[in-house]
Amino acid sequence: MIRHLCTLAFILLIATGCSKEDSEPPAQERPAPIVRVEAPATAQVGETVTVDVHFQVSGGCGQFGSFNVSSSGKETVIRVVAKYQGNVCTDDLPIRTAPYTFRPTEAGIYTLKFRSTPQVGFIVATIDVGDF
Repeated sequence: MIRHLCTLAFILLIATGCSKEDSEPPAQERPAPIVRVEAPATAQVGETVTVDVHFQVSGGCGQFGSFNVSSSGKETVIRVVAKYQGNVCTDDLPIRTAPYTFRPTEAGIYTLKFRSTPQVGFIVATIDVGDF
């Protein structure tokens, strides 16, 4: 009888001790304000232009998620969407950097408007694309 109770207790211990750990919650996405951009003043038609975009996230778990881009002619509006993943995050406001790239198809002045804070509005970068 004691042997059966011990066996039953052992089986219950194993069954409850092997439960799955809580999985990490799904990533959340939120817009992040752009605080600074580093863009070249000139470029050539057909070459890839890289602009370093510096943006602020809310907490140590914030990372670059994607760019939200809308274009009309040679004017482009760019927003950063930050991705937040994790349960335990630092309570700071770090600045992250992500490269934004595009390839101009014709010569002219390209205007890139990067969405910042409501107080600032947009940070504007103008790139003169030549047909060299």
